[in-house]
Amino acid sequence: MSEALQVSGSVAATAAVAVAILAPGRRLGAAAMIGALGIAAALILGEGWAELESLRDRPALAAALTLAGATALAALAEALRRVPILLPLLLVAALPFRVPIDVNGTDANLLLPLYAVIGAGAVGFALDAWRRPGVGEDRPSLLLRGALAVAIILYALQAAYSEDIGFATRNVGFFLVPFAAMFALLARVEWTPRLLVAALGVLVGEALLFAAVGIGQHLVGEIFWNSLLERSNDFHFYFRVNSLFWDPNIYGRYLALAAVLVMTLLVWTREPRRILQLAAIVAVVFAGLVFGFSQTSFLALLAGVAVICALRWSVRWTVIALPFATAAVLAAVVVIGGTSEAEDDPEEVTSGRSTLIGGGIDLARAEPLIGHGSASFPEAFREQERVKSNRPAISHNEPVTVAAEQGAVGVVVYLALLAAAFSTLLGGMRRIAPGLGAPERAIGDPAEGAGAVALARIAILAGFVALLVHTVGYAGYLTDPLAWALLAIGGSLAGRR
Repeated sequence: MSEALQVSGSVAATAAVAVAILAPGRRLGAAAMIGALGIAAALILGEGWAELESLRDRPALAAALTLAGATALAALAEALRRVPILLPLLLVAALPFRVPIDVNGTDANLLLPLYAVIGAGAVGFALDAWRRPGVGEDRPSLLLRGALAVAIILYALQAAYSEDIGFATRNVGFFLVPFAAMFALLARVEWTPRLLVAALGVLVGEALLFAAVGIGQHLVGEIFWNSLLERSNDFHFYFRVNSLFWDPNIYGRYLALAAVLVMTLLVWTREPRRILQLAAIVAVVFAGLVFGFSQTSFLALLAGVAVICALRWSVRWTVIALPFATAAVLAAVVVIGGTSEAEDDPEEVTSGRSTLIGGGIDLARAEPLIGHGSASFPEAFREQERVKSNRPAISHNEPVTVAAEQGAVGVVVYLALLAAAFSTLLGGMRRIAPGLGAPERAIGDPAEGAGAVALARIAILAGFVALLVHTVGYAGYLTDPLAWALLAIGGSLAGRR
């Protein structure tokens, strides 16, 4: 596929999914969503066309597989349309599961189960919208939806001068477009207390599974999938696990989010038996997080807990205590992270990220206005630092990546998106959070009715802050479905009529 087709296809796909996010009417939104996903699928197929030789040379097999896939997608779409509660629960359930495949000569861990649910959900939504075009829903604010639309379209436009247009195209096809479609689907769901509790149950149940697998890996001294992590463990005193994930940092991110959500419920719960149950869940999840030794995940968890404490008790005292807690966490990371006298310096403890961040800052200075183009950081960094390794270079700091790839224009849009997200998630929070001046029992029973909805809003805000901190220390700006899901659910609850 030519670079011109890649760029034009990326722009068309992001523009179409932006319409799906913004459209007031269900029919227009559904048509735009189907179009965006179709273009994204074509982009991915074009990117991997050279590697599909076995199917291209066997048209009968290709046709049979296409027919089987379409039939399964249609059946799932009809099931989701008939039982609407299945769509949000399946989307939440599919969020963490990645399948390793080869894309254009590069190993990738893709969210194939999530893509299947998104595709079926889009088809089901289109069928339902055609039959009931006038049904309205509570949706996130136009400010948030507009900021998301601008961010993804800008990313596609800035791929035009990227040093790696193919990488940018894959990011659009595999991440931005399907996740934006998922946002549009989740944002139109009626998030009742019953559904919120069920969704939390699915997420926490999977977190307990992942934590149990991670603890088991540590006990037996064996991990899955990741040969690079295996070699790293051979040279360190500590043993990192990755559970059912490839990357222990993504494993840690998921557990940190689950812990924050459960801890929100824990600090508002008054029933002793339920407190013990929630505390036991947090203990298991935290144990799994410790064995993953994701430094950024510890800081993300601390950030989420800080938000909980600020909203539950006092913003002022939380701000006073936070620097001391952060210093303690960083000290623990440095002490545990050093494996020898030669590796006790900050650069080794941070896995060489200071070099990557410094290089990213230099890239941003070289092209301060518009950057080097979307997804250009690995190639630009290798060229600037004269690195011969084929291993992808990632800054592990999202603001630095945005500045290097998209320049001041991208940074402004990035900050505007964060402002829109916080403006939406914080809307009306003074009425329900005691730490912001609400009555002590403003939420009421956190397990049912309005109390569950209010507590869900607080938990989502704390979880979003935790994810944001993780992206600043690692990566994942708009390429992690967890952030899109939190914004969709939290924004929908904040925009409830």
